[in-house]
Amino acid sequence: MAFASSLDQAGPIAKDVKDCTLLLQSMAGFDEKDSTSCDIEVPNYIEALNNDIKGLTVCLPKEYRPKGLNKEVEYYWDKAAEYLKARGAIVKEISLPHTKYALATYYVLAPAEASSNLARYDGIRYGFRADGKNLDELYINTRTSGFGTEVKRRIMIGTYVLSAGYYDAYYLKAQKMRRLIHNDFMEAFKQCDLILTPTSPITAFPIGDESMLENPINMYLNDVFTVSVNLAGLPALSLPIGLSENGLPLGMQLIGKPFDEKTVFNVAAKIEEDAKFERK
Repeated sequence: MAFASSLDQAGPIAKDVKDCTLLLQSMAGFDEKDSTSCDIEVPNYIEALNNDIKGLTVCLPKEYRPKGLNKEVEYYWDKAAEYLKARGAIVKEISLPHTKYALATYYVLAPAEASSNLARYDGIRYGFRADGKNLDELYINTRTSGFGTEVKRRIMIGTYVLSAGYYDAYYLKAQKMRRLIHNDFMEAFKQCDLILTPTSPITAFPIGDESMLENPINMYLNDVFTVSVNLAGLPALSLPIGLSENGLPLGMQLIGKPFDEKTVFNVAAKIEEDAKFERK
């Protein structure tokens, strides 16, 4: 089911970059029954893996290097940049000034769309149905037992920001900020072919980590490097580059221009080849 229609994007998860290209080659294309698909020719992603990256400009956003960034994450980010430099790419720093607002913007827009999309799951028309003595009780029991804690939280946030008294203050303002974030990327792409960032500011936290469960904002903060891509509508890929001291994989994110998955795949394949990442 749709979570946030303007942010959701189908994409492959695979064991290496080549398999990702093979999967996307089959998935991509126009669907007249899907209003979110674009009627443009699908390029040959597999061929792109063999392209030379000499002279390609890769940019590192300075806003993605905040105080407190995990040292292992920072080390591998610099290492990935060195791999690309060694292959003849030009690596330079850029600014994406509205990055600091991306997380707040995302967590206004995404719950708002979730609230709207999940309203249909009321036990009458779609999905799970719980018992109830009357219509109101059926609605309450269905949505109480049918949705998990985090889903309920996002529905409540979304309903709040879409309410009459707060629509302009939150939802409308977030839409305006989304445009500014998009514009940041478009300006950046005037001087670079690709943007390289970490995927997450920290290593993975343990399953059932109490600090994450008790304070969901801690978990939301892990999305700080990835939500901008959804807001701006850009292609991106995350690939593992090394292991932390705890043996957990650390990922790098490659962000491309609109519909330029070819460059994303090509550069990712080069990093993968040089990093020689081995799973444990």
